[in-house]
Amino acid sequence: MSAPTRTAFNVFSVSAASLVQIINQFLFFSVLAAYYGASQASDALAAALVLPSVLAAIISGSLAYVLVPELVAKFEDDGQQRAGWQLAFYVGIITVVISGAISISLLLAAEPVCGWLYDDMAPDDRAQTVRLLKILSVQVVLLSLISWAQSVFHSRHQFVLPALGGVLGTALGLVLAMQQGHRDIAVFAWAINLGGLVSVLIHLVPLATQWTQPKADQASLWRLALALAPLLLGAAFIRLDPLVDRVLASELDSGSIAHVNYAQRIMAALLAVGTSSLSVIAFPQLAQQLTASGKEGMASYFALAFRRLVLLVVPIAMGFSVFSVRIISDLLQRGEFTSEDSRVVGLLVVALMGMFAGASSGELLARGFYVLGDTKTPTIVGVIMLVIGLTAKVVMFKFIGIWGIAAGVSGYFLLSAFTMACILAARVGPRIFAGALPYALQAILSASAACGCSALVYGSGLDRVVPFGLTWLAGPAGALVYAMGLLALRNTEMWQLVDVVRGKLTRKV
Repeated sequence: MSAPTRTAFNVFSVSAASLVQIINQFLFFSVLAAYYGASQASDALAAALVLPSVLAAIISGSLAYVLVPELVAKFEDDGQQRAGWQLAFYVGIITVVISGAISISLLLAAEPVCGWLYDDMAPDDRAQTVRLLKILSVQVVLLSLISWAQSVFHSRHQFVLPALGGVLGTALGLVLAMQQGHRDIAVFAWAINLGGLVSVLIHLVPLATQWTQPKADQASLWRLALALAPLLLGAAFIRLDPLVDRVLASELDSGSIAHVNYAQRIMAALLAVGTSSLSVIAFPQLAQQLTASGKEGMASYFALAFRRLVLLVVPIAMGFSVFSVRIISDLLQRGEFTSEDSRVVGLLVVALMGMFAGASSGELLARGFYVLGDTKTPTIVGVIMLVIGLTAKVVMFKFIGIWGIAAGVSGYFLLSAFTMACILAARVGPRIFAGALPYALQAILSASAACGCSALVYGSGLDRVVPFGLTWLAGPAGALVYAMGLLALRNTEMWQLVDVVRGKLTRKV
């Protein structure tokens, strides 16, 4: 399989796995919404979950940015294969030790931490948050291990297995939530832990076959430390943004934290398509192109990755912006989750769409800097833009409440992505965005036709006979029309995907 074809196949495979994982996550939150809606129990779960998620993101969220290029260089050199595995396992052990210590600390300090952060909560609600945080404290270790393992897989251009790990993990967590979730909100915390544990095992078992004595040369460690230091410092500040959102929402009426959590979790699921299937795959490829062909080769591949990103981001952004309230209603509105909850969460998703566009493109742009060995610029840009975004968020929160939170988040991500785009284009050349505008126009035209098709499905009246909601019909129908639109417009990437599928089917026959 040629390199372009292999890349297209990886993008297709990981996108498909991400889509299944999104469906699992939507179903998980649908079950949560049915049992607990936007109640005080949902508030407690959202408030507890954000803490280990933020800490894991600070510790290991940036690890791949520096570890992947270092491992790619070693794994591409036949004489450095063993050294690559030694470095990988050395970093893995350090990750386990640090994340384990933080998990234990969070478990022991759950009560004072929640008392400090959520002092506006009623005592019973805060006690519930403490109980859930103790259960979820292990997430720091689980998420950190997944980040490390994915870095190793991606440095070897292996993307399908890590994607499947997330799919199976969320699926088993969903099963537990469906069977036992009505008993106690804590079941959902245990379901999240189960999903993380299964994903970790799926990642670690294949890596265990490559076990070798952990060891790292001083030069590699020094490069990693220098590159990682600004990322950790920046992450310690930038990654606190979701925690700030929960703290602000805790000042509002009961259910506000849950509304923000539902909306941002849906946005995170959408970002799995925008970033996981492209930015993650593009990262080791960019490092390889830079090594082989310099900035010219890197710019050419970056332009290809950005065009593909446009084809994914545009239809998702348009579809959810147009049908967000109806989608949320179909996915979540049952049991304790009311029509008013659907309206609020749906409109929050629309207000957060700037986060989706900005984070998807910003992730790819940041990796462009990391490949060049520059971890400072994205960090500095992120910190400055977050300060601006937080200031705007706090000011708007005083006037428009929960909507100020969403507007501030969207503004931060859009400003950050735009600034990085300008800087990277000045450094590498505007050719990194070659062909993006024609692709965007093709995507908008095709997505418009797809939205029209979905509108016909929603307006067909079939909801009287379809018990599970028309979104499950309107979504696939819109996706099919979108793909057909791109093919009709002779989009190169879509035709290449068709060729990949044809080749696979031909070989099977």
